Amino acid sequence: MTFPRKIMSTKEIHDECGLSEKYLRQMAHVPGQKCAFRRPGGRKFFFDTDKLARQMEKYAVR
Repeated sequence: MTFPRKIMSTKEIHDECGLSEKYLRQMAHVPGQKCAFRRPGGRKFFFDTDKLARQMEKYAVR
């Protein structure tokens, strides 16, 4: 999957790419993941979209 920008928030990915916010929250809470982070003092998650695409591919059901 391709994303419009390198770093995006959960809301931006939901609005622009159509992924559900619940799915993104689950991906952010996977133990050992490296694609989601929070900025200091922030509440919302930001995703490195290249790493997110690789993680989504890893957990894809075929």
